[in-house]
Amino acid sequence: MRWMLKITLFIVCFFVTARFCKNQTGKFTVHRITSNLKYNPAWEVAPLSSKEQTEIRKILSQPFSYLSKGVQSFVFASEDGQYVIKFFRHDHLSPPFWRSKKETRHHKDFLSYKIAYESLRQETGVVFLHLNKSDFNQTLDLVDKIGIHHPIPLGRYEFLVQKRASLLYNALDEMIQARRLDDAKETLTKLVHLLAHRSQLGIFDKDPDLNTNFGVIGTDPLQIDVGRFRKISPKLDKNEIIRITDHLHQHLMQRCPELDEHLKTQIEKL
Repeated sequence: MRWMLKITLFIVCFFVTARFCKNQTGKFTVHRITSNLKYNPAWEVAPLSSKEQTEIRKILSQPFSYLSKGVQSFVFASEDGQYVIKFFRHDHLSPPFWRSKKETRHHKDFLSYKIAYESLRQETGVVFLHLNKSDFNQTLDLVDKIGIHHPIPLGRYEFLVQKRASLLYNALDEMIQARRLDDAKETLTKLVHLLAHRSQLGIFDKDPDLNTNFGVIGTDPLQIDVGRFRKISPKLDKNEIIRITDHLHQHLMQRCPELDEHLKTQIEKL
């Protein structure tokens, strides 16, 4: 009986330790961002100019530390606080064994990132996109949640680099508290123009949550989650913009009715 108890305790300790380690590391491992994806011409983007290459290499020469994780990616922040790098979670993107490989989410998600990079670069802050393995010969110093450094040869991984922004609602709340209402109005005006511009380009977002998927740098709004875009017929869909901003209206009504009225006015002007 004693040996059975020891085995049971060992198994319990093993699983408790494994769960603790997962929580401490945010479930990040290098294996989870490593893929065996083959080259796909549909994922290629225009090459960078020499000036852009120099700037990207400068950005990626600094350490990036664990920030958060989402369904699609692990997110790491640059040491200077201005950028994030998102490595795609291949453990989530790969299809389960009972589904055909043709049903993989890689293709539609990667095409969404490509739409952001090629058509909405300023509106999303995406400065570099790497979806096919390449000869990009730079190694990134990636620091995980518990402080372990991982040298990542970037040419072997799929990732994007994006400007780092404060979440939209948080930024607006800070402007309200500081009585910077003119800045808040400017941000809301630009947000409406961003949504209108995206609609006119025929880009539809399947997950248009302004609270979690949009951010602000200064007074410039950015869509920080770019993994749910698809192309539709270009048109200015005012009703869709009203639907997308409905929760924001409720948020502003409670905190600053003046800003809520400004948002309504900007939408009416479209």
